[in-house]
Amino acid sequence: MNEGLGDLGPRRLISGGAWFLALMILSGVFWLLLGIQISRAYGPEGYGLFSMAQSVFDFMWAFIFGGIFEGLIHFGCGYLTKEDSNLPKFFSKYVRYLTVMSFISFIIILLISFQVADPILQIIGFSIAFAFLFSGTKDALASILGSQHKSKQLSIINSIGFYVVSILGIAVIMLNLPFELLPILIVFTPISQLLLCLYFLRPYLKDLASFNLEFLKTKNLKNVLFEDLKHFKHIFLFGFSVSIGKISFIVMKNLDIPILNLFFDFTNVGIYSVADAISSVLFSMTAFSIPIISSISEAWTTKDEALIEKYTRISVKYPLILGIPITAIIFTVAEPIVVGIYGENFQGAVVPLQILIIGTFLLMFGYTLTSILIGIGKPKLSGILMAVGAIQYLVCLFVFVPLFGLNGAAISLTLTGITSLILIPIFIRKQLMVDVFSGLHKVLFSVAVLSGYLFLLRESNIFLLLFGTGIGVAIYFLLLRYMGYITQEDINLLKKVKTPS
Repeated sequence: MNEGLGDLGPRRLISGGAWFLALMILSGVFWLLLGIQISRAYGPEGYGLFSMAQSVFDFMWAFIFGGIFEGLIHFGCGYLTKEDSNLPKFFSKYVRYLTVMSFISFIIILLISFQVADPILQIIGFSIAFAFLFSGTKDALASILGSQHKSKQLSIINSIGFYVVSILGIAVIMLNLPFELLPILIVFTPISQLLLCLYFLRPYLKDLASFNLEFLKTKNLKNVLFEDLKHFKHIFLFGFSVSIGKISFIVMKNLDIPILNLFFDFTNVGIYSVADAISSVLFSMTAFSIPIISSISEAWTTKDEALIEKYTRISVKYPLILGIPITAIIFTVAEPIVVGIYGENFQGAVVPLQILIIGTFLLMFGYTLTSILIGIGKPKLSGILMAVGAIQYLVCLFVFVPLFGLNGAAISLTLTGITSLILIPIFIRKQLMVDVFSGLHKVLFSVAVLSGYLFLLRESNIFLLLFGTGIGVAIYFLLLRYMGYITQEDINLLKKVKTPS
């Protein structure tokens, strides 16, 4: 099943990251427009209810299925390198187990929801329960596509829920339905994703079903089940370690707002939320995470050291090239961005944004690098490193927020990001003997030139600023090309990026 990769592997990795990035941006636009419409139609109460339901579901999914999903991609990529691999047979048992996990989760959440007295919380509970009913099967099927390096299809599946929920959300608003029904929208994310998985996996559905029927007809069902569970236990423990990292990431990205509510009124929290929202644009750096796991897992299984090194360098280079100019632009022209979009009342968000954008860059880059550790079968190390970051972040929040106010929350994330970006590359280098930051000085010089150029333009009108930013970004890439950080090989790979699907 290994394809004798040549330059196909690197092209596949870059193409996968490009698909995830493009659809991540598009789905983000849909999500932003839905949020604006909900806030206008139902006010803060309706928007808060919908956001809370979505956040709780995301957190629970990351804990229960998120790690197993990435674990199945890792083990699936390794299995498919074998000459005698049988994809439907290998994945049929995991489709079965994750479907059972979904049903058990559904029953437990449903029973808990019936015990809740508050009708709104009950609706949230019912919505999450039904969303989980479809999540496990969806993740098991999606992991098949991930194991086959079909990042195009996987990125479409990942984003389809945003489009469906956005369209249905607009329909709810147009029909003037009660805002209490908004949490029900989250059910349609896994349903739409599951339907798309079934569509993309049409050639395998018959075999997947037949292997599961064959399992049920097995005479020694107890012995076979026991043997299967031993294998699943290994993947479950692998996935649990990954989930620790994912939950730690969610804590570092989302917990600042609730904690700030303990110290400040809604006005100040709202000001900081603007900085937090703008900095979230750097979430695009994580677009390479899933393609990194599948690519490095395959190379690690086949012990192709040259390909592992090439994948590792791509995993560092492309998120870095993408994230650093965005960070520099937002840091340098933070005031025109904040005041121009949100108005003078949000002037207080400028300094927190300048600090926070650095911390967010470090966090997103560090999180992307942990995908390398997952790919080489070190999920526990990945989870521990992210958990250490989350613990440091929580401690820093309660120390620096009372001392420095809103700036303290931004400082906390930045300090945590610095720690992560020191520790994670050290362990990657230790495991792979690859210099993660080779050529970093070239990137830093180029971004310094970009920042200095933008600093001179920051007082300009909006049109000159936009035009000047475009020129500055062009200068940034030209400098990287001139100094050799962007090589001819990179350009050739980018030209061929549409070839693999």
